Amino acid sequence: MNLISLGNIQKGKSIFMGFAILWVIAFHYSFLAGTPLYGISQRGNLGVDIFILLSSFGLCFSLKKNSSYKDFIKRRFKRIIPTWWLLITIMLIVNILLHRSHPQSLLQYICYYSGIGWWTFYNVDYGIYYYEWYIPTLLMFYLFTPLLYKLNNKRIILLFAASIIAASLLRHYCIAIRLSLSYERIPAFIYGIILYKMYSGEMNEKIYRKYLYISSIAGIAAFAYAMMHKTSNGFVLFSFMFAMPMLLNICYLAFRGIPGKILSFIGTLTLELYMLHIYNLPLFAVLKVIGNRDIAIIATAIILIGASYIASRIMSRITSKW
Repeated sequence: MNLISLGNIQKGKSIFMGFAILWVIAFHYSFLAGTPLYGISQRGNLGVDIFILLSSFGLCFSLKKNSSYKDFIKRRFKRIIPTWWLLITIMLIVNILLHRSHPQSLLQYICYYSGIGWWTFYNVDYGIYYYEWYIPTLLMFYLFTPLLYKLNNKRIILLFAASIIAASLLRHYCIAIRLSLSYERIPAFIYGIILYKMYSGEMNEKIYRKYLYISSIAGIAAFAYAMMHKTSNGFVLFSFMFAMPMLLNICYLAFRGIPGKILSFIGTLTLELYMLHIYNLPLFAVLKVIGNRDIAIIATAIILIGASYIASRIMSRITSKW
């Protein structure tokens, strides 16, 4: 049984994405409170790190087929921007109707729809200048992906190490602390590119296999320690990042058959599910109507998946004509 196959990471990508988004939702909704899994669900923010690593790993396959910077940016923004704008417009309308914080000026609208607000006004009126942090971060990473992809092995590894050191120092000295949501994910994004270079044969197979076994086992041990003790956020993120190659393989082997197919289907809707569940609004709305928390959670899951599928189909039809 091969627990370190990078091929399984590519084949099981949609399964991992499905698992990751459910983990993120469990984290935001806290619906596992009072169960043995609550502690794990409270680390559901790590689902984002799964997205980040799988994203860069998968993007390299696209760049291998067509390395044109212009074409790459066009394909990625076509996938993200229309759906993002649709869903944040829905949220904008909801906020206006409910008299909640929303953009008031042209500058605020530009920041809201471009994601620039996350990078420039992150300390000003949370929720007015930007909707959330993940999509602006992902778009920024996309801009640099073709450049990172072209780096040789030595330079990408040095950059990877430098990104870990820089993120650790910024967090330790409390510099741009809210932006740590973004800059602490840079190492995971670069690591995904390194894993692709291993998978594609650009790195010596014998050397990288030994490295992956050692780093994954060390990462799992460090992550287990982090889960049992209060450690820095960076230690949690980076230990989980190194553990991911083996953990994802275990996940791939564990979710076979129907569970894997269900997760794979959910994994195709991660962008829509992520955007629609933000701020717990769907669950809170259903709770007001139903009252019973367990039933409300099941109803919310059905509503979120159904709405995400509809949004996905609509945007697919619209963008297919572009």
